[in-house]
Amino acid sequence: MDATRDVHEQRLVEQEHALLFERPHAGSRKPYERDKPPPHVLEDRRILRAIRYIEAHLDRPLSLDRLAARASLSTFHFQRHFREVMGESPSEYIRRTRLDRAAIHLLIYPESVLSIALSVGYSSHEAFIRAFHRQFALTPTQYRQFARQASIPATAEEHRRASEVQITHLPDLALLSMRFYGSYARVAEHWRHFAEELQRIGYPLDNARAIGAITDNPEITPNDLVRYDCAVVDLGLPIGDAPLSRMRLPAGRYACLQHRAPYNQVFAAYRTLAVAWPESSGERFVPQGGYELYRQPPWSGDATQCLDIALGLES
Repeated sequence: MDATRDVHEQRLVEQEHALLFERPHAGSRKPYERDKPPPHVLEDRRILRAIRYIEAHLDRPLSLDRLAARASLSTFHFQRHFREVMGESPSEYIRRTRLDRAAIHLLIYPESVLSIALSVGYSSHEAFIRAFHRQFALTPTQYRQFARQASIPATAEEHRRASEVQITHLPDLALLSMRFYGSYARVAEHWRHFAEELQRIGYPLDNARAIGAITDNPEITPNDLVRYDCAVVDLGLPIGDAPLSRMRLPAGRYACLQHRAPYNQVFAAYRTLAVAWPESSGERFVPQGGYELYRQPPWSGDATQCLDIALGLES
């Protein structure tokens, strides 16, 4: 049994270095039912405005009327257009992203199922359990045990690196961004595409401060549904018809860990920060995803990337 598990873990490590898991090993046991995958680049600004609002308010009630107003569409046309662009309905997108966030909490945190349910917008324990079971084919309690066994464990070296984590305060930053969907194996491609769009609007790429916004754990979320935002500090340039949008990096306390290595080794740094470090620090993260603060332009083509991974902390 131990030999079989060792072979399984070695296969996962190899897939991790390729930034491309064959399937999310701590994800749903059921296939996702959808018309098509989301677009590689989300160019529709109306749908993007609605998605930004959804993702910022997953802990609150989200009405279709309010989302349609964000998209400047009638409720009927919003639902139809959202499905045409994203391959699923607004309600399906909300439910899936809420439950993926809940799965991350169940994997990392010891908090109660009820507390997690409330943090992702479910008003009752029972409704959350039903929805979670429909998506993952397990109850939240069963999933927590399954996911912790299925995920890649932190190594001794990753636990050692936990001592390198620094807590810092980041100021509020206005960002100019571009939303991508696809596996982390495509991040370098994302950045090259983003740099081309920045050049189109006259953004000065030399010494640009690049920031990647990450939301999903690829051990849980399938490759084609993984979200990644390429961003730079917003200089206020007009964006015309470019597929760009404005977003913010919220001010606050962040736990930061430097990664100076090829990008295909970045998951080990995330494990140090998100798994090994909280065990010794007693700190807790806020449910907002994280940021990759690049010290050199990620579109430069260098094999070695130098960046700081930043995860927001409770105040």
